[in-house]
Amino acid sequence: MKRLIRAYVIYLSVLWAISSYIGGIEYGKSLQTLLAASLALTVAEILLKPILNLLLLPFNLVTLGVFRWVSNALMLYITALLVPAFSIVPFTYPGFHSDLFIIPAVSLGLIGAYIFLSLILSFIASFVFWLIH
Repeated sequence: MKRLIRAYVIYLSVLWAISSYIGGIEYGKSLQTLLAASLALTVAEILLKPILNLLLLPFNLVTLGVFRWVSNALMLYITALLVPAFSIVPFTYPGFHSDLFIIPAVSLGLIGAYIFLSLILSFIASFVFWLIH
């Protein structure tokens, strides 16, 4: 139960942060929709992702785990299907500039938005899980 609550809170905060700072996630600025989307994502990650990773195991082995973004994108897609007011939309990433590196602005279509947001969601959530554990 503790694991479920921890995952729920982490996905809730990561979804909010991504929608606020990066874009591409729309939930109508309704807290109820964000809570429902976080719950759907948590349940999908805990129940469906292991099955999906088992089905995609040959591709993950051949690509040394690089193909894992497909399962992450599918979890976002399932969440968007389960929660009607939650959606992933095409957007333009504004880019990032620092002294060390530059990420240029990129306009992403729907599939690109799913891929990009699944990678960002996976990276941030994994980092937070690692920090807490």
